[in-house]
Amino acid sequence: MSIKKLAEHLGLSKSTVSRALNGYNDVNPETRQKVLAAAKEIGYKPNPTAKRLASGKSRNVGIILPANSRMFVSPAFSKVLAGASAFLARHDYQLIVTTIADCQDENKVYSDFIESGLIDGLFIVRTRSNDERIAMLKQKQFPYICHGYDIGFEEDCFVDVDNEHAFYQMTKRQLEHGHTRIAFLDAPIELTLSQARKRGYVKAMEEAGLCADDRLLLNGELNEEDAIKMAKEVLSLAHRPTAILCADDTMALGTIAACEELGYQPGVDIAIAGYGDYEHSRYSKPSITTLHYDTHSVGEEMAKLMLNRLENKGFEIQNWFEAEIVSRQSDKITNKSLT
Repeated sequence: MSIKKLAEHLGLSKSTVSRALNGYNDVNPETRQKVLAAAKEIGYKPNPTAKRLASGKSRNVGIILPANSRMFVSPAFSKVLAGASAFLARHDYQLIVTTIADCQDENKVYSDFIESGLIDGLFIVRTRSNDERIAMLKQKQFPYICHGYDIGFEEDCFVDVDNEHAFYQMTKRQLEHGHTRIAFLDAPIELTLSQARKRGYVKAMEEAGLCADDRLLLNGELNEEDAIKMAKEVLSLAHRPTAILCADDTMALGTIAACEELGYQPGVDIAIAGYGDYEHSRYSKPSITTLHYDTHSVGEEMAKLMLNRLENKGFEIQNWFEAEIVSRQSDKITNKSLT
């Protein structure tokens, strides 16, 4: 049934019925209750398209992902998306996901998307230092929330894991196990999460009186292939590492494969640790020591901050999550392997 027919049924104007259904304060409370009761009785459901046209809002939030990345299949990021999407849906919003190819101009893709009228706000992922995307969104005064802290915009709205502290703790764990040659296979260096993790690693090493060896600090994409290449590179050094930290658990799997290919026994000859606590980490051989954080809640918090911003509610603009070490078998090596 349309609003027109509902209005005729009640003997009220369409505008009065519409305003009653949408909670406007200028409608008499008795009239509002009468409209709501009648709508429920006859099973009236508002037309979402008409509702969006009337409000001037799309009730969509967008996110742009690199077409060539594996974020679509990332166990961690898929849960972040699920958390954000579920929270938005509970508040009558939808998440729209689109992609950007390497050959496309990034600023143009973002500009076209936000000017299309399809979205009311945008999530920014893979945050970089002094991110040009954020500068553009600020200039256009378009609502956004970052998945990741941006060093160039300290007062920005973001949700992030305290990556610096996480890898400080994981590096300290390896130092406490007796390791002094600790490699770190990190994410792409331009990402703020990569820079934060390196700071945590370097801080722990320096506190132990050790200098970080640049030959043991490599950057690559979060996949098994890059991890295998980087692990082989550090393991081919004359003075090889006895422990390898990885930017995520998929890279840890690649590192395990590289160790086995080179004749090393993971967890016995080489300690390995990851990040993300992916499901496969529990069942790999050896099971992977990793850093766990609540990925679903990260997504929910991003959506919550976005809706608060879109609806002009007071809110915390920044939210940090902590990661905790999950101890498993991949870094339980004996001291004889440290020589």
